[in-house]
Amino acid sequence: MAELRSELRDQHPRLLLTRDSLPLLKARLADARVQRFYRLAPALTRKPPAYKLGARNGGGFRVLPAYALSQLLDPQPEKMRGILLWLESATTYPDCGADLDAEYFMEGVALAYDWLYDQVPSELRARVRDTIERQGRVVYEASLAGRSGGGHHFQQNHYWYSHLSLALAAGAVHGEVPEASRWLGWAWDRFERIPLTFSPDGSFHEGPGYWSFSMPALYLFTDLYEWCTGLRIPAGDDGLSGQGEFRVHHQYPGLQLTAALEDTTAGRGSVPIETLLWEAKRFKAPVPMGLAHRLIREPGNAAWNLLWLDENVPAAAVQMTVPLARYYHDVETAFARTSWDDDASYVAFVSRPLGGHRWSEFCAKFNLGGTGHNHPEQNHFVLFGRGEVLAGDTGYTYDKQTRDHNTVLVDGKGQFGDGEMWPSPKPGRAHITRFVTRDDVSIVTGDATSAYPQELGLTQFERTLVLAGPDLAVVNDRLRANQPRTFSWLLHHYGKSSRAGGEWRIVRNQAQLGVAPLLPRNVAAQETIYRPSYIHPTRSVAPTEPDVHLIELKTAPTKETSFLVPMLIARAGDKLPAAVDVSNDTCEAVRVGDTVVAFNRSKGKMSVDLPWGDKVETEAACVVARVKGGRHDIIEAPVETVKN
Repeated sequence: MAELRSELRDQHPRLLLTRDSLPLLKARLADARVQRFYRLAPALTRKPPAYKLGARNGGGFRVLPAYALSQLLDPQPEKMRGILLWLESATTYPDCGADLDAEYFMEGVALAYDWLYDQVPSELRARVRDTIERQGRVVYEASLAGRSGGGHHFQQNHYWYSHLSLALAAGAVHGEVPEASRWLGWAWDRFERIPLTFSPDGSFHEGPGYWSFSMPALYLFTDLYEWCTGLRIPAGDDGLSGQGEFRVHHQYPGLQLTAALEDTTAGRGSVPIETLLWEAKRFKAPVPMGLAHRLIREPGNAAWNLLWLDENVPAAAVQMTVPLARYYHDVETAFARTSWDDDASYVAFVSRPLGGHRWSEFCAKFNLGGTGHNHPEQNHFVLFGRGEVLAGDTGYTYDKQTRDHNTVLVDGKGQFGDGEMWPSPKPGRAHITRFVTRDDVSIVTGDATSAYPQELGLTQFERTLVLAGPDLAVVNDRLRANQPRTFSWLLHHYGKSSRAGGEWRIVRNQAQLGVAPLLPRNVAAQETIYRPSYIHPTRSVAPTEPDVHLIELKTAPTKETSFLVPMLIARAGDKLPAAVDVSNDTCEAVRVGDTVVAFNRSKGKMSVDLPWGDKVETEAACVVARVKGGRHDIIEAPVETVKN
């Protein structure tokens, strides 16, 4: 069982730093590279909250490490007075449960107790120690009984937070509370299961909102484990490396807004700078450091902005090192943008098992946990262009519904997990089968057939999404069932729409989207405005624009159909070009200006009329042909590019 390193046992501070660390930390404060990311916290003047029975109480204490570190590096009586007031208040708390609140509370109280041990009066210090002991015992006993946050959901943020709180408590009072040694060993035992479940490609399955919420806790847990034990985490680095880039791929052009995939509140979502610093420091990696430089607005006073910073790591230029398009195999998510400019166009596409491959297989093999903040949204996409969300995602909903996503319903019904608050593991194994990218063109295909319950009789749902430069995206769906079914094609947006014939024009601020369905030819089309289920047991998760517009294209009952839907991206007020159906017996195809996008009807050859007057015969699954800069350009996507 991993223990506390012997050289740390008889001293304070000992968690993440010691007295010997302080001279170097103080010297770094004068470095301009450090000052770009970190500044000392001022005196803490905000009053601590009174304990409220039945409420979450610990959140306010999470700021204490910033003030405690500031006091260590620049001691001032005024700073210490504010911290002592908060520690005094903490001793009046009975406990903060065994879940998220326990960590918020303990992250502040345990680190302040340890870091400022010699500056806290002995009588108060004893009461703070008793408080830490009381809180640690609650979490430990709950964990033994399987009642701590997350239970055995090793990939769930509640599990991370709960056991991190136990490690912080045990590490702070080790040697003073007899039980602390046992608690610490149990916390390490719980932690060692987490890295074994990481996605192997630096991705995360709970969406960008919960990435930003969860990763700081996971990184702190990792640092605490390695610092206190002297051991390297087991099998975790492959899953941790590249996480920052994965998160930034969720940022829309302009890097201010986040694609609202999974439980991410629409319209919100910045990347925590300290997480990029952590990755850059751990792996000596210029890419996350470059991303941190690109995203930082002003220095912060969080302790992690200093402790997780290695100012000697060079910063790589984002536009030179981060690809415009990227596919993540484990969580079956693809991202593509036409450039790193603010006015670029962007898509994200999801088609996966709930939880991603590795976690869903762990759950199936060992009968573990759930998939938490995942949604039944396979073959779903979002589209951004001209500075606006054009095809959106309803984001954080308490009642997860396939209908809230840009995908397909079968007889009005959705995928595995439909209607669940927190979807449990499911048998569906949706996956991406094709991903091709070159310059500002990207082609991605997902097979979501298995994402639907068998009673719906679906035998094929293959969707190909093409981003054909900054002005055009095209969706092509192939759908089959074992008996006639009604297929509903869904698109969500937040703009003002008008309809002429079978086409929609959607305007949102300075951007517009033309939606011009070409196939099938006879569908019932309607647009409705509704409000998804944003009710949450502890808080509001509703976005600033809770009402969403839904365009629905519904077929008559049929065993087989195809959708071909071009989407034209432009500035508001610009005249949209015509989308012309140029399909033939071998392909389903659309021409918009000097661009043709064609999809093979079979696995044989298709004949495509090119925009410059020639024809091409190819066995490719998809072709994008265009005149660009006066030159002819053809991008072909083979039948299969991804092996699953």
